[in-house]
Amino acid sequence: MRAALLLIASLFIFQGMTFGQAQRRVMVESFTQASCGPCAAQNPGFNQLVFNNWSKVVLLKYQTSWPGYDPMNLQNPDEVAARVTYYGVTGVPNVRIDGSLDAGTSGSVTAAQINNAYAATTPLEMELTHHLNAALDSVFISGVIRNVSDTEFSPANTVLHVAIMEQELLFPEPPGSTNETDFYCVMRKMLPDVNGMPLSAIAAGDSLEFEYNVPLPDYIYSYPQVGAVAFVQTNGSRQVHQAAISEAPGMLDGYADVALELTSQGPAGLCDYSLTPSVEITNATSTEVTEMEVELSINGGAPTSQTWTGTLAEGESTTITFEQQTVSPGATEVAFNLASVNGAADINQLNQLVSSQTFYTLNDSPVGTEIVQGFETTPNLATPANTLLIKDADRQFGVVNQSYLQGIGATAPGAVGGFAASAKSIMVDFYTWNDAGAQASMTFEKIDLSTSAQPVLAFEHAYAQYQSFSDRLTIAVSQDCGDTWTTVWNKAGSQLSTTPATTSFFVPNATQWVADTVDLSAYAEAPELLVRFTATSDYGNNLYIDNINLVSLLSGADEPGLLEGKVFAYPNPASDLVNIDFQLVESSRLDISIFDISGKLVQTLVGGEQYSAGAHKVLWQPQQSGLYLVRLATENGAVTKRVTVVR
Repeated sequence: MRAALLLIASLFIFQGMTFGQAQRRVMVESFTQASCGPCAAQNPGFNQLVFNNWSKVVLLKYQTSWPGYDPMNLQNPDEVAARVTYYGVTGVPNVRIDGSLDAGTSGSVTAAQINNAYAATTPLEMELTHHLNAALDSVFISGVIRNVSDTEFSPANTVLHVAIMEQELLFPEPPGSTNETDFYCVMRKMLPDVNGMPLSAIAAGDSLEFEYNVPLPDYIYSYPQVGAVAFVQTNGSRQVHQAAISEAPGMLDGYADVALELTSQGPAGLCDYSLTPSVEITNATSTEVTEMEVELSINGGAPTSQTWTGTLAEGESTTITFEQQTVSPGATEVAFNLASVNGAADINQLNQLVSSQTFYTLNDSPVGTEIVQGFETTPNLATPANTLLIKDADRQFGVVNQSYLQGIGATAPGAVGGFAASAKSIMVDFYTWNDAGAQASMTFEKIDLSTSAQPVLAFEHAYAQYQSFSDRLTIAVSQDCGDTWTTVWNKAGSQLSTTPATTSFFVPNATQWVADTVDLSAYAEAPELLVRFTATSDYGNNLYIDNINLVSLLSGADEPGLLEGKVFAYPNPASDLVNIDFQLVESSRLDISIFDISGKLVQTLVGGEQYSAGAHKVLWQPQQSGLYLVRLATENGAVTKRVTVVR
C-alpha cells in the first residue's frame, strides 16, 4: 500500500484574501445491521431524510456484527468494531451527527438536527476526489483541507479520517434476515487505518493536501459505486470539524457487467451421483460482451476454466456447460467465478452473489443396523458422522457445548447434553433465525432393519417458546432413498415445549429435557430406512436435541410363558422410583434386567432367584434420565417393558 499525507502546507497566502468561516458539511455516521429488525423498519425513512438534505450532509454507515448475520460486517469486522467502541454504541440502529451528538435511533433523527449542525461555523473547507485505475484493483484518493479563518487551526489530538465506501448497494435478495435490501454509503475500508492520520496545525489561510493510492479490498460489490469520504475529527470531544464526499460515478464507461444464473443439473435424488455443471450468463450493460473466462470449482478444489467468445448485446444470454461429474456421497458445492469479461474485471458483483449451489447425496447402501448418536465426538457446528446436514447458516442446526454458547454471549451455567448428563447436543437456533417457514434438516444415512423385529426411535429434546411463536420439529422416514417420506413424529409450539415460554435466549438445565420415543414397528425388517429430523423456524426460541438412537427392542417380549403378560412398570414416565409388578402362574427362577435403548445392560435387579407363584413387586431406583427396557425372564418365557425416566 502506498499511503501518503502530503503536508504540503500551501503557504502561499494571496494578497487581499478574505478570512472567515466555511460552510459545514454535516458528518452523519450511522450504525446499522442487515439482520436488525428495527434497522430495517427505520432506515427507509432515515435514508430519505438524508437524501432530502444531501447537499448538507456526508453519510457513512457502519454495518455492525450484531444482532445477526451481515456479510458486509464479516468483510471488515475489526474497523467497524473500532468505531463502535469509539462512540460507545450499544445498540442498533444508532446515529451520530458531527461526532459529538448522539441522535439516537435512525428513526429519531430530524431535519432540525441536521439544520442546526449545518448552521454551525467551521474554519475548514474540504475538497475530495477519487478515481479507480484501469484494472479496477486500486483507488486513488486526493483532497485538500483549507483553513479559511484568520487564526491557526490546531486543536490537540485531531485526526483526518478517510474511508472507501460503496454509495448504493441494492441487493437482489436481502443479505440478512430482514427484508432490507438497499444499503447506502457503506464503509468498506478506512485509511490508513481506523485510527486516521494525525493532523498538524494549519496556519490561517494555509492548506493541507493529502492523497492515498491503495489497493481496493477484494470484497467490493460494485466498482461503479465506489466513492470516498473524509472528515476531520478531534478525539476526546469526538467533534467533527468538516467532512467531504467524492461521490461514486454510478457507471464506468467501456466496462461490462454480466449476471449469472445457476443452471446445473444436479443428482436426481439422494442416491444418484451424476452432476452436470452449467451457468447462464446475461449481458447487463450496453457494452457488448465478446469474451468471458468462467471458472468452475467443486468443493473448493482447484478451478477449471472455459473461455467463451462470441457476441452478447445488452439483455442477451448464453449458457456455459462443463463436463459431467460423478460426485461422492455428502454435500457437493458447485461454485462458478467470472474471472474476466472482455479481458477485464466485471464491474458489479451484486448480480453474481448467488454463484454456488450445494447438492446433497447419501450412500446407496446401509451403513449399519442401528443409529446411536450422542454428538459427544462431533466438533461444534460440524456435521455428525453418518449424517447429512442441510442448512443455510451454521447456528441454524448444529452441535454445541457450554463453552460455545458462552462464547456467543449466552448464559450456559452447565452441560447442555440431554438432561445435563453429557456435554453436547444439537441446537436449533430459532432465537436468531428470523425467517418464518425456513427449514434445516439432519438426515441419517441408511440403516438395515432386516433383522429388527421391533425397531424404536428414541431421542431427547428441550424447547422453550418465545411468547406464542411456534417453531416445529418433524421426524420422517423413507424406504426409497428420499423419493418419498412418511412423517412419524410432528410437534410445534406448546406441544413441543418442555418448559414455560421465555423471551431470553433459551439454554436448558437438567430438568427441562424430556425423553421421546417413536414406534417404528411398521418398518420392522425393512432392508433400508432413512431418518430425517427437520426444524421449521417461526423465529421463536431454541430447540436442543440429543441422544438419538434407533435400535431394535430385545426379542422374546411376545412369549410371556409363566408371566402370562401380567407385567406392569409404573409410573411411566418415572423420576426416582419405578414399580415393577408381575404375576407368576407357577414357581420359577426369575431374571429382571434393565437395559438402555442401545441394548447395553445397565443393572440386574434379580438374577436367577426362585419366586413363588402369585403376585410380586420389585422396585428400581434409576440414576439417570433416558429410555430404558425392563426385561423379566422366567424359565420358559420373557416380557420386555419400556420405561422413560426423567430426573
